[in-house]
Amino acid sequence: MTSLKQRLIWILLGPTIFVWLASATATFFSAGEALQDQVDRQLQQYLHLVTYISRVFARQIDEGLPLYESWSGNSLEQLRARPMVVEGAGGHGMEPAVNIWLNGELIAMLAGSPQFETPVSDGFTYFEVKQDSSNWRVLTHYDEVSGLWISVAVEYGAARRTLLRTLTRELLPLLFVLPLTIAVLYLGVSRGLLPLEKLERQLSRRKPGQLEPLLAQNVPAEVAGVVAAINKLIRRLEFALEGERRFTANAAHELLTPLAAIKTEVQLCQRQLRGEPGNEMLARIAQRVDRASHTVEQLLTLARVDPQAPLPLASVGLRALLVEVLAETAHLAAGRGLSVALEDGDELFVRGNAQTLAILLRNLLENAFRYALDSSVVRIELVEKDGVCLQICNECRALPPDEYPRIVERFYRVPGSAATGAGLGLSIVSGIVDQHRASFAVGPGPDGTGFCARVIFRKA
Repeated sequence: MTSLKQRLIWILLGPTIFVWLASATATFFSAGEALQDQVDRQLQQYLHLVTYISRVFARQIDEGLPLYESWSGNSLEQLRARPMVVEGAGGHGMEPAVNIWLNGELIAMLAGSPQFETPVSDGFTYFEVKQDSSNWRVLTHYDEVSGLWISVAVEYGAARRTLLRTLTRELLPLLFVLPLTIAVLYLGVSRGLLPLEKLERQLSRRKPGQLEPLLAQNVPAEVAGVVAAINKLIRRLEFALEGERRFTANAAHELLTPLAAIKTEVQLCQRQLRGEPGNEMLARIAQRVDRASHTVEQLLTLARVDPQAPLPLASVGLRALLVEVLAETAHLAAGRGLSVALEDGDELFVRGNAQTLAILLRNLLENAFRYALDSSVVRIELVEKDGVCLQICNECRALPPDEYPRIVERFYRVPGSAATGAGLGLSIVSGIVDQHRASFAVGPGPDGTGFCARVIFRKA
């Protein structure tokens, strides 16, 4: 999933890079057109200069005036047989190349200049020299005064390379500006999203069950509506959870009184009908009332135990609390002739809530006592191992391996179980374990028989 920051950066960076590349491309083509205009103007200047010189040269020949340096001793007839080569920097780099024709014959050229095609019309053309693959921009003109065709040219490849070097020098600073632009965009987007990041941290740091409204200070207008909607949702959720807890508690509380009255009436009937055939039926009714009462008590406990609700935590002596709860539930073990084996040891302290830990211990002990075989032994071990490890094992009929993952589900009971229960005890234990950030596991005993519940707490 792409983050909002990355999306905004790409939304801003994409057009920026596109504009930068488009500007560079437009600059390149614009510079190419400007280069051609500049070359053409330069060729026109060269043409005017060469035309002037050629007219002076022709007039001197016509008037029989002496010529200087390499021009002396040459007549037009001789120039037709062997073109005059004028020393200079012709054809090198941006230096011009010159060809002069008379009556279709090349009579003069600058040193280093290629020989262009015989001109037939005025204007600009391109000429490619195959020997060195050079491309020339040529301007040709016929001078009616001297009767000469004059061609001046500049090697366009050299001019383009000069342009590219110039453009590189000009665009090089932009290559440094581009990373700087990216950094500024990243910092700007990051700073602009700070309110959202603060809001995200505010939500992620909340403890389960913390339903106070979000703080809306310094929140951008675009996010204020989201914060307001979240606060409304939190209030509705708080009302719904509170209503659910209140309904469960009230319903369970209201059920306890009539169930207790029914149990009392059944017991009175049993005493009056001793030995009568209906006494067995009353015993079954009393058993069902006990089961319903136990279910209601578990529902009350479930209403009080919310795995998402924050708990006031303190250092709790787990061994002392275990002995206390064991004394409260000893009648369940005594009623079935069970023996309880609790190994002696030092007090072990855990970080937790004493009330909910007492509920956890009570449910584990009641579960072990209810489902143990008559006159068997329930073994309790409390040791310091990877934290504080509490293990309660009983002797019972073997369970199929696929039953262990489901045994902590709400209202789930192992098929064929004869003991009274609502299938909520281990589910409540699992919720309390989650509240204490502990670990909970169920499985067979060390020898592969019976049933063991193991809880590992963090040390205080």
